[in-house]
Amino acid sequence: MKILVSACLLGQKCKYNGGDNANPKIAALVKEHEVFPVCPEVAGGLSVPRLPCEIVNGEVINIAGESKDCQFRDGAEKCLAIAERNNIDLAILQSRSPSCGVHQIYDGTFSRSLTHGSGVFASLLMENGFRVMDVEDFAKNGEHRMIDVAKFSDHYRARCLHYADIPVIYALCKGNPQYYKYCPPFVTEQSILDDMKALPPGKDYPDKYYVGYYDGEKLIAVMDFIMAYPDEETAFIGFFMTDSSVQSAGVGSGIIDGLCRYLKDTGLSGIKLGWVSSNPQAVHFWHKNGFKETGITYHTENYTVTVARKEL
Repeated sequence: MKILVSACLLGQKCKYNGGDNANPKIAALVKEHEVFPVCPEVAGGLSVPRLPCEIVNGEVINIAGESKDCQFRDGAEKCLAIAERNNIDLAILQSRSPSCGVHQIYDGTFSRSLTHGSGVFASLLMENGFRVMDVEDFAKNGEHRMIDVAKFSDHYRARCLHYADIPVIYALCKGNPQYYKYCPPFVTEQSILDDMKALPPGKDYPDKYYVGYYDGEKLIAVMDFIMAYPDEETAFIGFFMTDSSVQSAGVGSGIIDGLCRYLKDTGLSGIKLGWVSSNPQAVHFWHKNGFKETGITYHTENYTVTVARKEL
């Protein structure tokens, strides 16, 4: 897995006070995954040490009242480019930082009071569709959530897709008009963006994986995957589509078989999904791959969905 990490968590002395936030769990992570350490503030040209900064009315200000907004945003853009260039699967960021805070940041009063919000860099990553995790969340349940997308397939290169990938996803989807005959409306780039943001009740983005499968440089399949849903022992496939050029050749079944084997090794007990009841190709495909109706159906404005499950 390719993981971008706040450099201070790896012991780099890049905090505003010249220190670090060295974290033993993150240090162990480096040994098992491909890790890219970044410090957006240093990347933006700020010195170590430096005066503490907080976000005040949307602008990054230091404790002396000087704006450091340009440096923060320039550094964030540079680190975003690293994430995009390396197609990272996950970012693990330092809590409460005006750059890297995921859930909370200091409120701009320099009184150590917290408010709900995200730092400049964390916000930019999320705006571009990257999976972001607060280091404190990782410390609590990182092992559960650290599935390796690259191991979803033994035959194809699998990676998390981001908003920059939407045009190529759109090209794959619009080549499958038969699917949208049964599951309208027809795909648009906006509907793909909406799907990439969509979450089931009670889930957060670290559990969502919008995955692309590649044969060389060609995108051949897309999957929307939710970990630990609807319960801790089950995964959920929200969407799966192969490129029209590889259909009826066993590629889709091979991808699903590889995913099932990997998830079984992680300790999950089953996979759930839903198919459009009137779509005979979907019914045939999922039956062939061992999914069985649960007896649950639900109705949308345009079609009826059958819920199915496969035991691992």
